[in-house]
Amino acid sequence: MKRPYYMGTYINVIVCAIFFLTAITCSAGWVEITEGSTIRQVKLILDDRTSILPVSAIIKGSCLMVPATLVADILDSSMQYDPSTECLTYSLPSGGFEVLLYRKEWTFFSGERHAFSESPIFDSGIPFVPLELLEVTGDYRVSWDPKIMEIRLERPDKAVRPDRPEIEIYPDKSKDEPGVLTQIRHGVHFDKVRVVLHFTKEVPFKVIQMKTPPRVVLEFENTQVEDLPDCLINHIAVNKTRVSGAGPGNARVVMDFNYALPDVTTFWLQDPVRFVVDIPTIYSQKSALTIARGIRYITLNNGTANGPLIVDVLEIEMSDDNITVKTALAGPDGGFGLAPVSKLVSDSKAIAGINGVFYASDGTPLGLIIVDGYLKSRPLMNRTAMGITRGGNILIDNVSMDESGNLVPNWLEQGVIYAVGGGPRLVKGGRINVTSIEERFKADIACGRAPRTAVGVTHDGKLLLVSVTGRQAYHSVGVTLEELAGIMIELGAKDAMNFDGGGSSTMVVRDFIMNTPSDGKERKVADAILVFASER
Repeated sequence: MKRPYYMGTYINVIVCAIFFLTAITCSAGWVEITEGSTIRQVKLILDDRTSILPVSAIIKGSCLMVPATLVADILDSSMQYDPSTECLTYSLPSGGFEVLLYRKEWTFFSGERHAFSESPIFDSGIPFVPLELLEVTGDYRVSWDPKIMEIRLERPDKAVRPDRPEIEIYPDKSKDEPGVLTQIRHGVHFDKVRVVLHFTKEVPFKVIQMKTPPRVVLEFENTQVEDLPDCLINHIAVNKTRVSGAGPGNARVVMDFNYALPDVTTFWLQDPVRFVVDIPTIYSQKSALTIARGIRYITLNNGTANGPLIVDVLEIEMSDDNITVKTALAGPDGGFGLAPVSKLVSDSKAIAGINGVFYASDGTPLGLIIVDGYLKSRPLMNRTAMGITRGGNILIDNVSMDESGNLVPNWLEQGVIYAVGGGPRLVKGGRINVTSIEERFKADIACGRAPRTAVGVTHDGKLLLVSVTGRQAYHSVGVTLEELAGIMIELGAKDAMNFDGGGSSTMVVRDFIMNTPSDGKERKVADAILVFASER
């Protein structure tokens, strides 16, 4: 695989047209976040206040399960989770307690035991515990309405009660007194960075989130600021927080991100008064655009523990007579040579294309190539290849050659008219099956996170052409082969395989390069898989 390096500039016109928002304004209202199929979104209202906290929750029987971290936040306690023992340990000033996942009974440090109606569970990387835990461990009245998916938490000592005559509620003596921002702290969680601002009182606020440059600006009215230094957060997604003035009597807090993130969530907490900003760092966003009948262009924008990830996908209805998929060599007159994918797409008047087989520095393919029913390049080391039959069926299998020069299996006799070699296999029968060792790939391909190109076929016969941008820390970090296999399954692949990657990974749609090549410029390759759609 040839790996030269270039410098250059890249402008992605179509993606910019799809993702056109550069700044949005948030309020204190509820922001919905997409979760897995078993996870719902509920509204949490604290002490009948107007501020609303969005909470991921799971309904299990008649029991509502909430994230274990939420209980820790409400109780203002620390929590540790030991995955080896599946034990949650909460530490409170008065003691603490332990909760075991998948068991209904739990224990205070004093030895007192209680039982849940349903056992805690682990879902989507997050421990969930029954909401009723707050009734026993905290002085809370808990109620929830499954019809409107709303939880209400009320501390009984917040209101005058007959059994608590000594409690009195005094009116606010002066609503004109300014609030004071006294402290800023942060915590790093599995799926988010939480920034907590301590105030002497609640004040009106505004949240402005920008994509370019990526940041959140918080503006607080009638607020004084104590001398607070910039706070470095040292997270792959979030850089730092800094405080500045925002006009007479107002304060501004800026949170600088390393790359654009989904909308933050904000809410107030009491005793002490805190303004909380949850910055999502683990997320999944998907957009799709039909570029021709039977052809969809899909973009996955994911946040991972290693950084952002951009995946470009072409989903092709192979049963549509309007569509044809072919392989093409890059050399003159269909021979061996090198050319950018964009040139092969443009010269052939294809609607789209991606790079295919590994190759030597002179453009000789290192693997199977069949074009128009003719064998152009022999298979290599019984590695995985993709074949397309005259009827548009997609085959993904290991292909070798016997001593007589016949393909094994003999795809030419089976009606394969186009084929591209590569490897290793990623998915077989809907399950991850990475065969790097069996296909004798070296570490530069088999190991590590990198830009990747892959192809797959779904259970209903759709063709998936996939390009993953990589080696760009604050844009897209790339994937391992195992992670690529997981993405192919997420897209619905029954079978899938890897192609040449690194700087060769390229996807072109309607003459635009959709991914961001890691060389900073499109690399010349030996061949391409081209997609044609007749205009009707």
